[in-house]
Amino acid sequence: MSAGGTPGPGLIPAILAGLTLRGSGLLNGRPPRGAPANAPRDPNDPGYETRDVSVRNTALVMAGLALAVLTVIGTMVWLMGAFSASQRRTLPTLTRQQTAPLTPPPPNLQADPNVDLDRQRAEAAARLAGYGYSDPARSRARIPIDRAMDLIVGRPLDAPDR
Repeated sequence: MSAGGTPGPGLIPAILAGLTLRGSGLLNGRPPRGAPANAPRDPNDPGYETRDVSVRNTALVMAGLALAVLTVIGTMVWLMGAFSASQRRTLPTLTRQQTAPLTPPPPNLQADPNVDLDRQRAEAAARLAGYGYSDPARSRARIPIDRAMDLIVGRPLDAPDR
């Protein structure tokens, strides 16, 4: 390559020469592409592959790849463990309060929700139908709804109290 990063003057002619030889068939010992079909062939060339792929070599390559993968995974696991251990060493130790077991409170369950609902409705009905004070200072009283309606009926709501 030249200083500018472009191919030198000898690379392109070499590529073209290689393509020309490949197309002519001179590289593999076969007759050129344009040769007649009844051209004499090499008597030692059967025209197909006579050997199979070496199973032993293929198995060795696959075992090497598996070993490489396992080595990389093992190294990563070891590095992660070493890194987390070094991080744990830099943290301050936990206090007794931080390591104490926590006991959650028992659940607050309703034994019978219908009884609770009936009790709440009875309390609300008693407040609405009975007399009493509505504040702790006993400055405001409450009266039953029916009595309040009897007092208000026939009077305008914006009229002053008598």
